[in-house]
Amino acid sequence: MAKQAQRLFFGFEAEAPWPADLPAGRVLEESCRHMTLAFLGNVEGQKVNTLLPTFPKPSFQYGLLGYADRLTFLPKQHPRVVAWHVACSQLVEEYQKKLIDWLQKQGFKFRERESFLPHITIARAPFSFQVWRKSFKPFPIVLKAIHLYESLGNLNYVSRWSYPLIPPFEELEHTADVAFCIRGATLSDLCMHAQAALSFLFPPIHLFFPPLSVIYSLEEIIRHLNAGITRADGELGCPFKAVSLHGEIRESKNHFLEWEMIVDV
Repeated sequence: MAKQAQRLFFGFEAEAPWPADLPAGRVLEESCRHMTLAFLGNVEGQKVNTLLPTFPKPSFQYGLLGYADRLTFLPKQHPRVVAWHVACSQLVEEYQKKLIDWLQKQGFKFRERESFLPHITIARAPFSFQVWRKSFKPFPIVLKAIHLYESLGNLNYVSRWSYPLIPPFEELEHTADVAFCIRGATLSDLCMHAQAALSFLFPPIHLFFPPLSVIYSLEEIIRHLNAGITRADGELGCPFKAVSLHGEIRESKNHFLEWEMIVDV
């Protein structure tokens, strides 16, 4: 990392089934979309680099799930930014506070801040408020990894350092149907991450799953997922027929649970 001043910040990398047809505006490329955790400003990159060995590790191993539930325009007075507000785990806010506390101990100063607002910037002015509001539809998001980003200007952001997180799910090649490797620490994690995997392929299904309760078996996971598929198909039509009663849950070499989910389409 160069010694000259760089415009740096920590943030989550975001992955989602991004909407394909977005309204007019200065739209960020998919590879640049992120959730800011701590903005450092123009600082000497080498100074930050020397602090990274003591970077506060998060309590979670997996990429966190979120849901873009509405648009927000920032700042409130004279907005110049369109952003997706992200409904997400309390772990995000807890970790953001932990990160700020660590940076303050390293000598970084922050303005007295408002409550943390989890969001992902999508476009900058000029834009039409009405057109963007009309176009919005909710969709799921995975916060994949933590990066030290550099802003290069013109809506271009590059990672200068990364802290990886385990993907909660990954799509697998399958000859006829759709398949995912689902990962989690508990059976309830597996069920929640499987819901998200299906939502990545068909975002509206997110609204049709029953409330998630404690899960005790793979069969319960499959029943829960198929209940959501049935409800979504009855009200909207759904590209999935069912999650197959297939496979078994195994423990990986890293001591988390894995399940290969097969979806009939």
